Amino acid sequence: MSYSSCVKKGLWQPALSREADGYTIAGFTARDAADIPRAFTSVYGRDYLSSVVYDPEAFKALIASGEQISFIARDGQGDIAGHIALAFSAPNRGLVELCQGIVTPEHRKSGIFVRMIDRALDFARDDLGAHAVYGISLTNHIVSQKVVARRGFRDVGMEVDYVPQRMLTREGHGGAAATLVQYLDYGQHDYLPCHLPPSYAVWFTRLLEGAAIGGQRQITLATGLDRRATVSELMDMPRFDMARLLVRRAGFDFWSLVGDHEAAAEANGRRSFQVLINLGNAEGAAAVELLRGWGYACSGLLPGYLEGGQHAAIMYRNFEAPYFEGIKLHDEGAQRLLANISNDWQRAERLGSELRHLIDEQAAEAPAAISLARQPDAGVPSLDMARELLGIGGRVPLESGGMSPVTLNESASAANKDDVPVPAAETGLEHDVPGSSTAAN
Repeated sequence: MSYSSCVKKGLWQPALSREADGYTIAGFTARDAADIPRAFTSVYGRDYLSSVVYDPEAFKALIASGEQISFIARDGQGDIAGHIALAFSAPNRGLVELCQGIVTPEHRKSGIFVRMIDRALDFARDDLGAHAVYGISLTNHIVSQKVVARRGFRDVGMEVDYVPQRMLTREGHGGAAATLVQYLDYGQHDYLPCHLPPSYAVWFTRLLEGAAIGGQRQITLATGLDRRATVSELMDMPRFDMARLLVRRAGFDFWSLVGDHEAAAEANGRRSFQVLINLGNAEGAAAVELLRGWGYACSGLLPGYLEGGQHAAIMYRNFEAPYFEGIKLHDEGAQRLLANISNDWQRAERLGSELRHLIDEQAAEAPAAISLARQPDAGVPSLDMARELLGIGGRVPLESGGMSPVTLNESASAANKDDVPVPAAETGLEHDVPGSSTAAN
């Protein structure tokens, strides 16, 4: 089935199910609204990630909008025992998020949490016809990570330092907490082609294969950005000390756009600036390599996140050192994911520090000659300016990767070749990537 099929907008009301031990699980109704703040407060105090759970009217409005489907568990006496939801939080409505899962203290160890998850996942697959479900699990404890992993979810990325320390005071956490992105593919839809940036081709392939995500993949040589304007959306999230830029198409103004938004995020006191890059087009692979060359790190993938089921790479820059030491993970595979993310951040931090130091020196000597904020000439991609700043002449000579050795302004005839071999030394590949091919933009 192709991605022309996705979940239609509308109100969905899960039916009541009665459990053998007297619990019930049913879809949210207006009479449940008053119990939602009480349930979340009993578990998280006033520090839950989404503030909407503390406002009954706002919560009712969220359900009425059709953007979330909530399941309420109650015991035999009618008291609320738990909550879980399916949210249409991704641009791709065929991908739903499993979120807001809680069990009130009186009902822990009853097994109701697992049953709510099973009910929600069955509803997503059978009633909604969703192609996949993803969850964002906190990494200051491992219970929810383990529960969804046992149901087939696979680890595909992290959002580094997503939850500020001030929201974790009840748990005595020593710093900001990362979240673990876990993904369950139902195998009901095909995926669009994915363009793998050479520096992360092996890693991304392992993540996709590990999550049983199919579709055509190709290692795309970063030969340039689109000469049209960048298509992007900015989301400032002060509650999480983060700003996020979603880039659907990286165009001629990509470099200055990222520079401006990064500077604004730092000036506004954000801890992290995240850039989600669409890997459904060749320019996305080029943009990932450019960010990597400027000192950004990668923390994995959001598979199927964008319209049409296109994957997104998670690139980020932290303005403070990430609190990796506080991360707790459920198995060795997740630990390997963390090791990859931590190593890439260390590489990015070293490179970024060296580049910014170099540019500061150049700016002091000739302030008019170098500035991230300046606008490129009309019709000239700011990629040219990036190359000037980095002094790379079309290449990023990084250890264990970087842009493949193809000049960014190579002739159109060379750029249009069907197959361009990628040296193993440049991609980290010792043999062909399963399900992948190599192509030039």
